[in-house]
Amino acid sequence: MTIIPGSKAILGFSGGIDSVVLSHWLLKRYNIRPYLLHVNYGLREEADEDERWCRWFAGEHRFEIEVLHADPKRRKGENIQNWARKLRYHWFAERAQALGAEYIFTAHHLDDRKETFLMNALRGAGLTGLTGMSHPHILRPMAQMSKADILAFAEENQITWREDASNHTLKYTRNKVRNLLPEVLDEVEPRWHGGLAKTIDNLVRDRDLLEGMLDEFEQNHVRELDDEVYIDFGNWIEQPYAQTLLYRYCLRWDLGFSYEECGHVLMGDSGQLTSGRQKILVKDRTAFILAPKKELDPNTYTIHGPEDLSNLPFVLTLRPTPRAQIVFDDDHEWISPMAVPYPWTIRVWKPGDSFSPLGMKGSKKVADFLNDLRIPRHRKKHIYVALHNDEIFWVLGYRIAAHVKVAEGDDMAYLATCKF
Repeated sequence: MTIIPGSKAILGFSGGIDSVVLSHWLLKRYNIRPYLLHVNYGLREEADEDERWCRWFAGEHRFEIEVLHADPKRRKGENIQNWARKLRYHWFAERAQALGAEYIFTAHHLDDRKETFLMNALRGAGLTGLTGMSHPHILRPMAQMSKADILAFAEENQITWREDASNHTLKYTRNKVRNLLPEVLDEVEPRWHGGLAKTIDNLVRDRDLLEGMLDEFEQNHVRELDDEVYIDFGNWIEQPYAQTLLYRYCLRWDLGFSYEECGHVLMGDSGQLTSGRQKILVKDRTAFILAPKKELDPNTYTIHGPEDLSNLPFVLTLRPTPRAQIVFDDDHEWISPMAVPYPWTIRVWKPGDSFSPLGMKGSKKVADFLNDLRIPRHRKKHIYVALHNDEIFWVLGYRIAAHVKVAEGDDMAYLATCKF
């Protein structure tokens, strides 16, 4: 991305040499005086002193600064570094929008990228993890600068900074990689710094190629309907790379998907599914569907009157309509209030449920009725039914039972609509 001189920007600012140098570098190179954002995580004894130093630096060099005081008690057992990373990036994005900043800068440099590569490689990461592309909207102008380059810039410009004592502790994995591995790698391959930098650059180019191909795949095979994503079948599913393609595209929506499980869905029958963290992938008749993961509603709701409809987890509306104004068509469901007086029971359908659908002869199992409509498996299991005296009179959103249709003697009816 091209950086436009004089633009409004924010900078994640720790007070260490990297962020201090970047604040000066942006001002000198692009005439950008970034708005400094500092997070006080409250995890170290020196945290408050770090904050005071950052505020002093901002005042001394005429930068605006804002400090977020985090509460470590709210991380709920999550890894400290993951919690801190999510917290600050969320805050950066929030403040950038509020301030109208065009850029979000962080001071990650070449040595950081090498450390990230080594850490993630040892954990079994893929291409995205190895290249550190977790926040593509964040700009890292010093990504090709080594720590030695940064130190040289600081000395040349007589820049002072605050040393972070946590950089020297071996408590964190990154510090172990930073402080212990170089000596071993120097002995194994003295040229490893340049070699590793070249490897990362090569992988970044491969990543960009992959992302471009996924963009093209998306344009040709993917469509969004409401809150679901449809990946249409095509010649691509016959290719030897089909499993990798499906898996890599699903990762765009949810990093929790498994390569092996995506393969099972690809090769499985219609209805085969797997779960990520927030979404599910299901194979339907003509497409793979990415849909939000939803828990099955175990509750049974008793409706004594219209006032109880607000207790439902979806919007159900019953609009009384005079008989003369009723228009019968496929887009409206009319229920005779005389046929089903309150109370009603509403719940998710169960195996064995049956009803007599309007327009059909005899009784039909709800499962067979929904199968005939070709409702995808992930949606089908969340469909509600309404009962009166233990008899189903409505499969909500799909069909009423024959016995509750508007009769000749009815002077009014409910226009029944539901929005899930």
